[in-house]
Amino acid sequence: MDYQFYRDVTDKALAECEIEAFGDWLSHDLANNQNQIAQLLNIIEQLENQQIKREKFRGHDYCLHLNQDEVELEALFVGFADEDALPEGTEFEEPLLVGCGLEDLKHLVLAWQEFVSG
Repeated sequence: MDYQFYRDVTDKALAECEIEAFGDWLSHDLANNQNQIAQLLNIIEQLENQQIKREKFRGHDYCLHLNQDEVELEALFVGFADEDALPEGTEFEEPLLVGCGLEDLKHLVLAWQEFVSG
């Protein structure tokens, strides 16, 4: 998965990813929370070592559904109370669900961890 990390004028770490939702998830849900990053990397390691078969990693706006091969990122913000606050043309009839391989996620999270630590 292609990605790019940068800092805005307030020094906040932001991510742009080939799969747009993963960039938003890194930037806002995971952010620079080292405890959550370490917890997620531990879950990935347990999946790789076949100690667990599947796991959920829930954040504020997204939930990761992980198994030993794949990861699905589900948006939790479906069904806004005030639909007028959404950009014109935004429709959420189906929940946002995107995915990638477990190995791709591991590389992405390790790179993000290095970026936000530096």
